[in-house]
Amino acid sequence: MMESMLLLLLALGGGGATPAASPAVGTAVAPAPVTGVWRGSWHPADGRQPIPIEAVLARGREPGSLIGVVVSGVGRDRRTARLSGRYENDGVWLQLPAGGGLRLTADANGHLIGDVRGGSAAGFIPGDGALELARVRR
Repeated sequence: MMESMLLLLLALGGGGATPAASPAVGTAVAPAPVTGVWRGSWHPADGRQPIPIEAVLARGREPGSLIGVVVSGVGRDRRTARLSGRYENDGVWLQLPAGGGLRLTADANGHLIGDVRGGSAAGFIPGDGALELARVRR
């Protein structure tokens, strides 16, 4: 159900093709495909409890661009953000709302590993930290 809702939000946002139909790589060479549906957790730098994360990443309209809908938390603490970014030679970079950024790279197991900077200003996560996501669907 959550995947369907995220895909609908992404489609309504004008991001182009759905993640399932997106090519794996933009104009820059990425180490592994990042488009699709992902689940994992955000781990705060200060050692607090991790927060569940769900994300849908898709190719943007411009060559080399990327868009995403990211949901963090559970229940009443659930927050949603629509992010835009770009492919880079060693991964992707997504701009966080109100500043900051999220850098994602693929590891050897096909997971996305992220580094969040300026997260507290973004509102959907409480601060800086690390992100680890596993693919649910292409």
